[in-house]
Amino acid sequence: MKYYKIDRENPDPKIIKKAAECLERGGLIVYPTDTLYGLGVDAYNREAVNKLYMVKQRDMRRPVSILLNSIQQIKEIFGFSPPSIKEDLEKILPGRITCIINNSLQKKVPIFENVKKPGTYLEKVGIRIPSDKVSRALVYLFDSPISATSANISGMENVFSIENVIAHFGTELDLILDGGPIPKSKGSTIIDMTKVPYIISRQGDVTETELLDHLGSKKIVSKKEKFVITFVCSGNICRSPIGEAILKKMISKTKYRHQIKVQSAGTLNLPKSQAHDFAIDVSRKNEVDLTKHFSQPINDKIVRESELIFCLAQNHYKFLLKNYPQHKNKFILLKQWKREKSLFIPSIADPIGHDPIFFEETYKEIFLEIKRVFPAILTRVKQFFTIHG
Repeated sequence: MKYYKIDRENPDPKIIKKAAECLERGGLIVYPTDTLYGLGVDAYNREAVNKLYMVKQRDMRRPVSILLNSIQQIKEIFGFSPPSIKEDLEKILPGRITCIINNSLQKKVPIFENVKKPGTYLEKVGIRIPSDKVSRALVYLFDSPISATSANISGMENVFSIENVIAHFGTELDLILDGGPIPKSKGSTIIDMTKVPYIISRQGDVTETELLDHLGSKKIVSKKEKFVITFVCSGNICRSPIGEAILKKMISKTKYRHQIKVQSAGTLNLPKSQAHDFAIDVSRKNEVDLTKHFSQPINDKIVRESELIFCLAQNHYKFLLKNYPQHKNKFILLKQWKREKSLFIPSIADPIGHDPIFFEETYKEIFLEIKRVFPAILTRVKQFFTIHG
């Protein structure tokens, strides 16, 4: 095992050359990156790639990303599909970002071999262009893709010092570039650029705000695990909790039952309280439980996390438009949605102050409206998970 101290701000070209020569011989090296210490092999050397996976104890079905030295090199090896991503890559690289792109040229890079289908290669690949001076000098001199996986045993915590790297791998390494301790990092931010809009699939050192500044809000969104639906009425004790409970029951019978979150809120900032007694009673008659419901006012967090916000009446819709205009595409008037003609009365009346019979009619009206639009809701959910799935 060769060991070299290296200045991260002014790397010695002679040491970089020795590391590149080790890679050319099929060696496994450790080198500092923008975020942590990485394990490097020649991505075109099948034996070196196999050694990397064996030493790291990583499942061969889980690909690792690679370092490239330029946008031009990305083009030569993988192409740009669609062509428009070239401009966006130029906006965010180099740096602490891993980009998932289409392997449109299907060149034979062993590190991306599809182990499920021998002889074929992955359709998507993870690439980085480093800004760290050591890894940048190395990938320029080597002039070929280098693996960029973290220098740790798969599944264990990331390491930021050479002492810990040696503790993990010992004599399995062929060469070490010791740049000293690396400040703790969240790792690279991962962006899936094979989807429209692009998806931030892992939040690392580069924040969502920074990416929005570079790419714009229409180009990129954060990955979401759940499709969130919110019902809104005035006090959140009658109409919206009934809508929430009805939809939850319907969704519980679908394959999306664990992937959809349904909630409700009110436009009035009132003290926290349970659902109205008559709302609880009528729901119980329909095998829907409102006894655990507690009201809450609508807020920024609820609006931001929601994909659909169903307003039970026009005044709720107008309230949201006034207070959260940047989210207007999320707001839907329940009775009017998916109707070709405008309704003369598009609101569901507030049952507060009325008798139990009025509450029963309100429940029935909400149920029928949700049943009517339920297929459209599921269509939205399917579209959502084609992006976030």
